[in-house]
Parts: sequence; structure tokens; C-alpha cells
Amino acid sequence: MRTIPVVAGIVALTVQAGANEALDILEGNKQVEELNLPPLPEEEETASDEPVVFVEPEWAPSPLDPVWSRAVLFEDETNPWVQQVAIMGLYQWGGAWGTAEVEGGRNVRLDTTRTRRARLGTRMKIFGNTELEAVGEFAGDARYQRIETLKGKTKVLPNHYVEYGKFRPRFGIEGSKYSRDPASLLTPETTLLTSMLMPASTLGIAFGQECAPWDWSVGWFSGDTDRYVPGIEGRGFIAANLAYETGERLDDNSVMRTRWHLDYIYNLDGRKGAGTPRYRPNGMTASNGPQPVPANPAFRHLVSTGIELEGERFAFEGDFMLANGDLNAWGLTLTPSYWAIPGTLNVVGRYHYADTDNPGGLVGGLGAGSDPFYDSSPVFVGDEFHSFYLGANVHLYQDKVVFLNGLEYTILEDQAGGNFDTDAWIWHSGARVSF
Repeated sequence: MRTIPVVAGIVALTVQAGANEALDILEGNKQVEELNLPPLPEEEETASDEPVVFVEPEWAPSPLDPVWSRAVLFEDETNPWVQQVAIMGLYQWGGAWGTAEVEGGRNVRLDTTRTRRARLGTRMKIFGNTELEAVGEFAGDARYQRIETLKGKTKVLPNHYVEYGKFRPRFGIEGSKYSRDPASLLTPETTLLTSMLMPASTLGIAFGQECAPWDWSVGWFSGDTDRYVPGIEGRGFIAANLAYETGERLDDNSVMRTRWHLDYIYNLDGRKGAGTPRYRPNGMTASNGPQPVPANPAFRHLVSTGIELEGERFAFEGDFMLANGDLNAWGLTLTPSYWAIPGTLNVVGRYHYADTDNPGGLVGGLGAGSDPFYDSSPVFVGDEFHSFYLGANVHLYQDKVVFLNGLEYTILEDQAGGNFDTDAWIWHSGARVSF
């Protein structure tokens, strides 16, 4: 083997050449700039100091894109007066099939289909800093139809805004989605406690800031809940919101969005306030029993805090709510979801727990009529509630055309009341179209 002598010879020549060049520099026969130095080893790339930003996945192009784009009637960012005029709408049909089995009472059939939401409105961007929005709700009986939103939002300082008019303040993850974008709800209906604690859409004004990673707002809202244009009634209630959002890069180089929130409402009117809660069940007769609803829930303080996680395929929502006043109620909602087929099939799970220290303190519906605010569905009362939901949402076009299907099992305990414990298996099916 001649490998070792050859290598040794190459090393010796290299060292000798380096020594000769060093001697030439010392004798002044050669300049340092004339040396043929080997390139320096490349430095490893250092981590960027820029914050990690989660980018919403883009929907795949669809033949329906030109159809939905017609909802924007006018758009010109260079126009100093009007930058955009668009129409907006939401139609949701839902059905539920099942039986509520009442211990010690008559069972209640929950089979029903109905239009749950039918909204139509318009949105405008004007003066380069203002957005106007007007939305009407046409679902349900005539007495439940209303102007849902009639508001403006104006930027007054960099990243600051003023929101004013008739709108619903943010409260909780589900409640905020319901208020701002009902088409983003992952389940056919909101949970019992969300429906029970969600504030009304009423006259209000709020000041806030949107400056990543923090955003916050604080506002005052009237106690009047007129269906169309509410006025100033009572002392109203104060709503405050705080949130912190970050992005984290995972091992597979994808980004996970993390958002924490804290929402607080202080009801200045106490028992007289009509804005919190939205509906007044006093005098109604519960379907499990039957037994009368003892009183309207009267809350002075309402708190919601939780976290949202969102990745390319997996998402999670966890929310804790607490209401304190003449009636105390609290609960937890956990909602994981996973895109089994990205952009097409989203598998959704949800667990909801609610509790109270008052007999019959929990008031709500089951099935397609789980929100007593919008229709005259049968109501159920109890002091502890559990709901387990598993469903699949089929997205035919982005989140604009969606079929929602799922199975729910509910347990409503009535140990502190008339002992009319209720449980039910409920199949949900529905469709939602929005633009």
C-alpha cells in the first residue's frame, strides 16, 4: 500500500510551500495580498431575530371563485371617498334528531328542522380609515327577527380604533366567533353556557388597539335590547378584552399560532340589566319535569379566559367561563379539530361542562333549538351539564359552503331542583352558505 507515503508527501509539499511564502513576506519579496489563501469555512446560519408569523393556509383555486367574488360590488383603493362596497350574507339550515329521556318525567322528542340563521347585509370601506357594516337577521318567528349589527369602525391613531353603533361585544371563543364571523363556528350550535352568558347586540362604543402581539379593547354598552335600534337605557355594562398572540416554529418547520384571551364584563344594572344575559326565561315551563324556570339569571361579573392553537392541520380551542351575581355559573369547553383531508374534510370534537350552585340555574335548549334567544324551543333546567360531540364538516367551497354533521350525547343533572335528570343522544345535520 502506497497511500500513506503519497499523503505524507502531499502534506510535506503543502507545509513547505506555506513556509516559503512566509519567508518571502518576511524578506519583502512578496505582499500579503499576493498570497493564495484558502477560503474561510462558511459560518452556520444563525436563527433569525424576526418574529415567527403564522400564515393562514390558502384555499385551492375553485371554479366558484368568480361567483363569490361578485359579492364585492365596487372596489378601488385609490378612491379617496369609497374604497369598497360589498354585500354579505349567511344562511344556515339545521336539523336534530333524538329523544331527551327524563328521569321521573315524560320523554321529550327533539326531532326538528329549521332555519337557524338567515342574515343579509352590506359592508363599506370609506375615507381610507372607516368600515361600515349593517346586517339583518331574518330567521325565526317575526318577534325574533332583528337588526343584528349596525356599526362603524374608524382608525383614529396608528393601530388604534373606535367602534360604535349596534354590535355585540366579544366574550369567549365561541361567543366572539358568533359575534364577528358565525361562518367560522365549527359546530352547528354554540354550547349551553355560551348561549346563556353571551351578551346582547346593543348600542355601544369601544376603543381598542390592534398591535401584534397584543390587542385590547374596552367599551360601554347600553342595557336596552331593542330588536332594531336600541337607545340608552339604564347604566348598561362595561366590556373589556385583552389578548396575546404568537407564532411558534415546530420541528417540521411549520408554524403553530397560539392566542390567549381574557374577556371581562361588568353589569352596572345588576338584576335590571337586559343585555346580560340576552334572554329572559322567567315564567317559562321547563320540558324536563315540567317545572317552572325560577328566575332570570342575573349576573354582575362575567369572565372568560382561554387559549387557541392553530397549525396547518390541527387546531384546538380551550375556554373557561365564570359568571357571578344572584346566580353563579361556570364551565369549560374543549374543542379539538383536525383536517383529515386538508381544505375538504374537518373532523371536530367538543366537550362542554357547565355547573351552578343554584337549583335550576342552568337554562338552555337541546338539539337544533339550543339557543332560546332566537326561537321558542323547549328549554331544560338543571344544575350540572355535560356534552360530548363528535362530527365531520365537509367543505364544498372554502368555509363558504359547508355541510355539518355530528353526534352529541348530553347529560343534564337536576339534583338540586326537581331531580328530573335528563340525558339524550342527538344527531345533528345541517348546511351553511355564506358570502
